[in-house]
Amino acid sequence: MSLSPEESYLAKVIAAKISGLLSMIGSGLIIRDVILRWRRRKEQQFLPIVPRVILSMSVADFFTSFFVHFIGTWMVPKGDVTILDETFPIALATGSDATCKIQAFISSLFSLAGISTNATLATAYWLLVCREKKEIDLNKWKWQIPLLWFPWLIGVADSFIFVIGFGFYGHNNAWFCGSFLSVESPHRDWRNGELAAIVG
Repeated sequence: MSLSPEESYLAKVIAAKISGLLSMIGSGLIIRDVILRWRRRKEQQFLPIVPRVILSMSVADFFTSFFVHFIGTWMVPKGDVTILDETFPIALATGSDATCKIQAFISSLFSLAGISTNATLATAYWLLVCREKKEIDLNKWKWQIPLLWFPWLIGVADSFIFVIGFGFYGHNNAWFCGSFLSVESPHRDWRNGELAAIVG
């Protein structure tokens, strides 16, 4: 028995919440492990750079999974979504325009921070392995700022510029919002609307 388009859409919304919960559990275990190891290392004041970057990445992933996948459409205002010429209500939508904008801002911040910390983790490994830098050197401020703070600055800047300033797909403050789902834009196709309607 095949699912109707509306049932299939609801299943995707629920699957996104389940996968988000699993991702949160995984990230939470990594955060717990890094913090416990740090507490056991009484001889060193600072954690080595790689576990610190992993901790930063896990925090970003935890909150991305929470706000984008797990909370998802709960923060989106009630409305309709059209996917492949089928129109039906946004699944589990109980939010308002304000909660949707908050979700857009926070999601943008943590998503970009998580993506950027992947790049800084690769950079940290490159510095340690290829450039043969010592851990003590990477704990200096000249490396702390690009490796630990830069990803978060990118997330904050992106949130302010795109969500508050220019909006998304040419529609101000509408990213992940119900209003985005009904915006007519030359850059938007059904996949974008479906993504917004599934993950919030």
